[in-house]
Amino acid sequence: MVKRNYISLNDHYVEMRKKLRLLRKYHHLTISDLAERLDLSDKIISNYENGYNRMTIETLVLIYDSEAFGQIDLEELLQIFILDIFE
Repeated sequence: MVKRNYISLNDHYVEMRKKLRLLRKYHHLTISDLAERLDLSDKIISNYENGYNRMTIETLVLIYDSEAFGQIDLEELLQIFILDIFE
């Protein structure tokens, strides 16, 4: 098996993955729980949290549509994952 390196050590993306893990744990979800709610594989969620893949806007929309973290509106998700980090 080939071990992949992080896509980027860019602080912005490190913050994104930290926030995903923090929100998941705050809502008492395992990686498997979150993956099931988003209809994604465990591996994808793990890769997001470990920096092997970057979350996309589509993933944020999935989080919103599935109410994976409760009834957070899309604007708030964008604020948490994009605006707060990249400003």
